[in-house]
Amino acid sequence: MIKHIVLFRFEDPTVNIPIVRESLYALREKIPEIVSMQIGEDFLHSGRSFDMALLVDFKTREDLEIYDKHPDHQQARAYIHAHRLDSKTVDFEY
Repeated sequence: MIKHIVLFRFEDPTVNIPIVRESLYALREKIPEIVSMQIGEDFLHSGRSFDMALLVDFKTREDLEIYDKHPDHQQARAYIHAHRLDSKTVDFEY
């Protein structure tokens, strides 16, 4: 299994998080390679915090690549890139 984790900081979390959450959750119905997806909003708001976390599980690295290149994911990514201040990612096998 592959775990894909992305942390986001947004220009305006109050506006951006609901839009991003909806667009990413919609991918579950469009990309069958997604095994599971979780999205969480930070509630501590500390100096080290990011605004939102995305966790996605895939069966294989190839499935992650399909997700990454999928046109609907690219559309969601375009919105995210236009409104993010920072992001970090990690992908690992478990």
